[in-house]
Amino acid sequence: MTSAAFKQALEATGYLGANGRLAPGFVSADDPRAARMRAVFSDDRVGLNADAVFSAQNAPTSIFKDAGHANPSEADLRHWQEAAWNVGVAPLLWIITPADVRLYDCYSLPEQADAQTDRAPQALDRFVLDSADRLRALDAQCGRVATETGAFWSSAIGSKIDRRHRVDRELLAEISALEDRLTVLGEPQTDEALTHARDIAQRFIGRCIFTWYLLDRGIAQPFLPSGLPADLSAMFATPANAFALFDWLRTTFNGDLFPMDDPGAEREQLTSQHLALIRDFIEGRSLIPERSGQGRLFRFRFNAIPIDLVSSIYQQFARTSAADEARSQGLHYTPVELVHLTLDPVFEALTPNARIIDPACGSGAFLVEAFRRLVWRASEGKPASRQIVRHVLYNQLFGIDINRAALGIAAFSLYLAALELDEEPVKDIIDLKFDRLIDTTLFEADSLGSELPNQIASRTFDAVVGNPPWTFVTKGSVQKRRSSDTSTLRPRRSPDQAFLALGADLAGDHGRIGMVMKATPFFSKDIHAIAARTHLLERLAPVALINLSYLRREDLFPNAIGPALLFFARCALGPNADRLLVGSIPWTPDFRRTGVFHLGPGEIRSVPLKRVLATPSFLKAATFGTVRDGWLIERLEREFPTLDRALTNIGIKKRINRGQGFKVKGREQTKSPDDYAELAVVTPDNFTPFRLTADQLDRFTHETLHRVRSRSIFRGPLLLCSKVGSNAGAQRGRYSAALNGDDVLYTQGYFGISFADADPRLAFLLSGILNSSLTAFQFALGGPTWGLERPTVEPHDLLSLRIPLFDKCDPAVINAVIDAEKEAAATPDDISRLDRLDDTVFELYGLEPDERILARESVARARYLIFENRAERIGLVATPDTASLHAYAGQVAGTVDAYLRARNERHLEAVIYPVRLSKADLAAGIPGVTAVRFVMAPGGPADVPIVRDGNPAELQALSALLRGQLEADIPPYLNERRQMRLYGPEDLFILKPAEIRYWTRTAGLNDADIILADHWMRRRDVATHA
Repeated sequence: MTSAAFKQALEATGYLGANGRLAPGFVSADDPRAARMRAVFSDDRVGLNADAVFSAQNAPTSIFKDAGHANPSEADLRHWQEAAWNVGVAPLLWIITPADVRLYDCYSLPEQADAQTDRAPQALDRFVLDSADRLRALDAQCGRVATETGAFWSSAIGSKIDRRHRVDRELLAEISALEDRLTVLGEPQTDEALTHARDIAQRFIGRCIFTWYLLDRGIAQPFLPSGLPADLSAMFATPANAFALFDWLRTTFNGDLFPMDDPGAEREQLTSQHLALIRDFIEGRSLIPERSGQGRLFRFRFNAIPIDLVSSIYQQFARTSAADEARSQGLHYTPVELVHLTLDPVFEALTPNARIIDPACGSGAFLVEAFRRLVWRASEGKPASRQIVRHVLYNQLFGIDINRAALGIAAFSLYLAALELDEEPVKDIIDLKFDRLIDTTLFEADSLGSELPNQIASRTFDAVVGNPPWTFVTKGSVQKRRSSDTSTLRPRRSPDQAFLALGADLAGDHGRIGMVMKATPFFSKDIHAIAARTHLLERLAPVALINLSYLRREDLFPNAIGPALLFFARCALGPNADRLLVGSIPWTPDFRRTGVFHLGPGEIRSVPLKRVLATPSFLKAATFGTVRDGWLIERLEREFPTLDRALTNIGIKKRINRGQGFKVKGREQTKSPDDYAELAVVTPDNFTPFRLTADQLDRFTHETLHRVRSRSIFRGPLLLCSKVGSNAGAQRGRYSAALNGDDVLYTQGYFGISFADADPRLAFLLSGILNSSLTAFQFALGGPTWGLERPTVEPHDLLSLRIPLFDKCDPAVINAVIDAEKEAAATPDDISRLDRLDDTVFELYGLEPDERILARESVARARYLIFENRAERIGLVATPDTASLHAYAGQVAGTVDAYLRARNERHLEAVIYPVRLSKADLAAGIPGVTAVRFVMAPGGPADVPIVRDGNPAELQALSALLRGQLEADIPPYLNERRQMRLYGPEDLFILKPAEIRYWTRTAGLNDADIILADHWMRRRDVATHA
């Protein structure tokens, strides 16, 4: 960092302060932390020799290269971008020349038009240093604040970047194509032959990549046999050369890496056609079908590609080699970003000599990253010695897996990592030899169904990590549940929680846990799930649960859409043992493209553990919503009976007056009852909210049925309750129920309640309750399925809904609900009538004003849980209009004023700004950020909170604050400034993304609670992260 241009660019974009201080997260080449990214900073073979890297939330976002005092050549520019693409750690490369800043995409290959060897690649954009306007544009898009807030990704620069072409994705695609082509060359005729061919193909590819790695890093050349060429392509020119290489690998390294169980079969399998395909891969000719034969514009350079990316790629081998086993064993690719997110809290303040175990290690992605972190800790910023690396490898990393192929890949990945981390020169071939890991620290075993190896069972571990399988598979029997034995507690069909229970045993009394889990058991109302969850939360306290289910359809896991959750126990992130930390990583429209987790303090909240254990639904509400949502769910469950009890109380009995409809499809068929033919049928195609009429229904035509139901449940008057959240609701996000006065049939997609033996007026009352926003609130924030796997309402979910006992309600209020229900039924698309219905139902339940806000706005929140598609969810990030900001600000001020009213000396006034912070500098400077100001004023609160429009010029002072250091005492993996509270002597700025979901009245209630908790009236000059 010597050139004046480099310093000017950093100062203009906030990475270097006016006081000469670098921004937190900015690592220069002379920083001890740079040793962790040797390929970026100091490896001359890579040739990037960057000057700095900036990280936000512990994830590198930009690499900075100072071109010096002379303009770089086109060959230099191409070489630097190729190196940055191969390194693959950050999306953006800054090259600062004496005249300008050039930005390059590190996640993408150059266009074919740029394919000449020495031609400079096309920059994303160029910013002239002597133009103040261009520097402001650079700052607004890619500066420190835009990067920390996440606004960079929606900028003109960031929106062009897509991780689909990152080096690990490209390498994985090429390896997969090569594996497929090699496997089918011999035209295997049986499944056994296909499996054998694939296994041998993987061995060839593994040896090729390992040799490529050794050659690119200059490790192998001094020790190669004299008759073996040093060029990788030449090594695979003939079968004789290839097998000479394989023999050298086998004798130089150990059998964990390259088993040759049947050398004869390999010699038969390796033909000239196989070798030609391998050479195409080596020489950069693409094997991906749609690009077949095209030359690769950048070659893979294994002296630059980080080992964690290489090892994560090899998870693909674990899946394809296991074939059907992979599916039954729940093997799935764990993206490297998720590995980092899981390990960050585990390793915070963890001792360097910690022992780590993954009880379902698969191909070793978690162990490889743990290996790197332990070596960094032990090295204390100095070059890692061979002794340190080998000590960590042989004594601190342990794994178990049921899949032998996956275990071999885990060993292979750890050996590669050991070679990368070892910074001592290789002087003798003995330096390349490793002790065996399999059966020493890596064990083939069924963690759940058999005795653990003694080397594992005889000790406890400092941290248990991993992503255990979510489907049941064991080689032995599984212990039956016994209420007297907590070790057998587990949810139905969820073996990952059995792995978590095993993790608790392995962690002992003090070890940490960080695991990727299936989310649904944590929010289930099943008695077994509740018992298992209660035991684990008490045993492993303090616990933190971070919900990932909003991302399940955004390629969080390739080829899998199950809802995930991060489970942390006894980590530094955790609260006190009597509290539970919960939160959700929000959906963002760019996650599929960027892979960036927007996890900030504003997404996490602390709740009392005893409330979660006492009211299981509280956990879903607090995790997917706010603490206030949890309070309302808790109150409903405490004060009101279930629908099941309320119906029984008025004589509507199970299977006589209520039940699911008939089922058509199924193996066993029964002749349809004769009297069914006389009745019309309700189906999803003819269902409408509130009312059903005879002319809209179909006739019954099925001669046989899989399940026939009692004729009595079809008697009218009949209230039909939909099983599926869909467009059938009167409003998107509302639950739907409909009344029909006559006898009618219905399919299993509905639960019917017959009022033939009860007061028919109560059918209208219950219809009003079920179609109200309060029911949507209960299903969305207290139900076990919405937002997790499917937008359904099973009969047990419906019957567990909390409603008043009808005979205990005020008759006048009942009449009001019935009248409002009938008005809404007449015109169900009239929002004002739906609002009136909501008001009468709130009155029936006796909700407080703040509770009514939560319930009313829950329809919009439920909408995004029911409809998980991108077209729907884009509404979450719509820009809030002035009316929304006014309502939000008024809610914050009114809630705080309620507290101040006791002394009647001061009140809170809100100031909103009619423009976003989106133009030059911060006065309109951070794309996608909105600010609201609150000012403490003398005099008691008025009846209506004071909200006024402010002068955008007031934001200039905010610009200076944001561009300052604003260091907060939070972990770096949460260091994201998307949600901030900036306190002054008598005012407060709240800054959040300019997305409507952050500026609702519900959000205002939550923010007011946080402000009061801050005791902000007595705080001065404090910056707080929400």
